[in-house]
This record gives sequence, C-alpha cells and structure tokens, in this order.
Amino acid sequence: MVSSEPTAVPQTDDRPGFWRRRVLLPIRSQLTQGASPAALSRAVACGVVCGVFPILGTTGIVATAAGWALRLNQAVIHSLHWLLYPLHLLLIPVYIRAGERLFGAEPIPFSIPEALKLFLRSPSAFFGEFGMSCVHCIAAWAVSSPPIAILVACSVHPLIRRLASQLPTAP
Repeated sequence: MVSSEPTAVPQTDDRPGFWRRRVLLPIRSQLTQGASPAALSRAVACGVVCGVFPILGTTGIVATAAGWALRLNQAVIHSLHWLLYPLHLLLIPVYIRAGERLFGAEPIPFSIPEALKLFLRSPSAFFGEFGMSCVHCIAAWAVSSPPIAILVACSVHPLIRRLASQLPTAP
C-alpha cells in the first residue's frame, strides 16, 4: 500500500562544522590570500624588507602587521622573514651606522652581544643608551626599504609569473 503522506527527506546542514569554520578555512584563506603573481611578488618583497627590520626580535611582529595591512600572503612573508634571519643580524650594524650618517650623529661603540646583555639586565638602561640609535637605524631602514621592495618585487615577478603559467589551473 502506498502512503499518501510525503516521506521526510533528511535535511543536510551545508554549513561547515566548527573546526572547519574556525580553523581550517581561516588557515586556507591565509595560504591562498594574494595568490596572483603580482600579489606573491609583493609578498616576497614585504618578506624581504620586514625580514631585515633592524630591531632584534621584532621582525615577526613587523611582518605580520605589514602582511595584514597590505592583505598579502602571510605564509610567503613569514617564510622569507625566517630565511633572512642571518642577513637580518648582519644588517643591524649596517643600519645603525647608516642611521648615524643620516642624522649626523656620533658613532657609538656597538656590539650586538653586549647590547643584548644590557637589554636583558636592564631594559631601561638599554633604551637610555641605545634609544636614539634605534630611532636612527629604523629611519635608515625606512629610507632604504621602498627601493629594496621595488627592486625585489620587480625582480621576482617575471619568475613567479613564469612558474604560475606552468602550474595546472584548478577546475
């Protein structure tokens, strides 16, 4: 016998679950954000410039803030900023000296290990002694960053575009 009542069709919830909605989708969004060749070139340039920010221990914060503000691919930026750590250490004294020249300040005796010991012992004494040097080296970095970023972005863009053209497109 055939029933005249309609049978209930089970409803499927098309909304992603909590784990997918709160964890997986945001991570996927960060990894694919700015995935065009031009955006990836800008992310590489941002990673290079932020990776050599001359204040020890702050490159991650600077890279995150710049990537977020410019809506760039965070994975690319942070990969480069970590890879450039040795260059970052080598450029700190260079930026300090460049900042001194930029402002016409007297060169200070400077050693990264000694400055780090002073910072760990007394942050207020560190900033009293090296505060203006920090300002000077940040200014030198800020002056040098735009041309470096343009040079890096223009240099890597053809390579990224060529690599992107060789990848299969998603359906």
